[in-house]
Amino acid sequence: MRVCVVGLGLIGGSLAKALSKTKKYIVDGYDINGEVCKKALLSGCINAVADFNKGGQYDIVFIALSPALTTEFVKNNAHFLQGAIVSDVCGVKTPIISALKAFCKQNGISFIGGHPMAGRELNGFDNSTPDLFINRYYIFTKDENTTEADLNLLKSLALDIGCTDVTITTPERHDQMIAFTSQLPHILAGTYMKSPSSEFHLGFSAGSYHDVSRVASIDENLWTQLFLSNRDSLLCELDIFIENINNYRTALNDNDADRLKELIKMGRILKERDLKQNGEEKPHNFG
Repeated sequence: MRVCVVGLGLIGGSLAKALSKTKKYIVDGYDINGEVCKKALLSGCINAVADFNKGGQYDIVFIALSPALTTEFVKNNAHFLQGAIVSDVCGVKTPIISALKAFCKQNGISFIGGHPMAGRELNGFDNSTPDLFINRYYIFTKDENTTEADLNLLKSLALDIGCTDVTITTPERHDQMIAFTSQLPHILAGTYMKSPSSEFHLGFSAGSYHDVSRVASIDENLWTQLFLSNRDSLLCELDIFIENINNYRTALNDNDADRLKELIKMGRILKERDLKQNGEEKPHNFG
């Protein structure tokens, strides 16, 4: 099966490496940075640099670009994409599907929104790894234009690169949940690091500091796009968070030990329920 990965950054590079490692796919790729293309060829994760002037070359094309560049690429390269299953890797789905749905149908392109739930604090091809997707979830979205055959092919591929399971959902549900599971934590981490105390954490910090602050290290250009593209869902999650954190502040301000104890207890119970549902151990209470 012939696969092309457009955009060889952290996700695209890791995808090319993971697919090549399976030995099941012939993988070509492309990156706007010629040096990255050379590195990908030398590493063996791609067989050749893709030629967008030729159509019908690939069974699957992954577009590992930002949301704005993804829609632009599809609309500018319809001939290249015809005959292939096309999927993106963006952290938002509704704006992309809305922008491309009619165009893809008119041009005979099978477009399926995709989002591998994997990443690192470091970006670029040099930080990509074939193991990025191991034991991770991969999300695909479907609508009335999606065929089960195409969806099943992408599901099999996701399992081939090490994903533990595949979630099938709508673009709207994806964006609603990603606002909570991914985008809100990145805002919380960035907010946390803005405390003047962060400059002096060395010698005072352990697991808690590193767990909370880890995802503050993100690409501001990409994540501004992602936040604004999912504005309504993210604002809803922020409002819920602000209400909940204000409950803690009120309890502290009022020196209300009973209320504070109840708030802490509620959080513990919810987290332990989450761990139990996922077959994980009880969290440690230190650091």
